[in-house]
Parts: sequence; structure tokens; C-alpha cells
Amino acid sequence: MEDESTGWAWEYDPGDDWVAGGLHAPDREAVQVMASALTDLAAAGLTPDGRLDDDPNPLRLRTFSSGRILLWYQIVPHRERVYVVRINL
Repeated sequence: MEDESTGWAWEYDPGDDWVAGGLHAPDREAVQVMASALTDLAAAGLTPDGRLDDDPNPLRLRTFSSGRILLWYQIVPHRERVYVVRINL
């Protein structure tokens, strides 16, 4: 998560405890790295699947996996936010 005044950032929705509560430290760190990478892509107008502008439903719920972690997230361009809404291990 970043300071709101810096532009693009990510956050847990509805909150840290709800989404990531109970995760062990290594898993939490991996989620933070993944969310930061997704935020960097979104700031450039991209997703792991292509250009955000080419998506007919840009506010849809998306998934991204790395290793054994599956993130459910949403990109909201007008708020410059990536919201992580669910984590599956």
C-alpha cells in the first residue's frame, strides 16, 4: 500500500484483516510483491493479459496467480487503485 498522494497504489478491500488476516509473513510478503507488480502494470495502462484500454469490462474482478497464491483483484483507473479482494493459497 502506498500514500494516496503518490498516484497509483494498491490496497485490501474491504480491509487488511478481512482479506489477508491469518496469512503467514512469507505469504503476506509474496502478496504484497504481487499487488505492487499489478499496480505498476495498471499505472502503465496494462494488465497481465494486455492493455487495460482494450478490455470491454475494465472494472471486472480479475485473477492473478504466482506459485501457490491466487489473487482476486479489481483495477479502478479513475481512483488509480488496485484493490485486492481475496487471496487463495
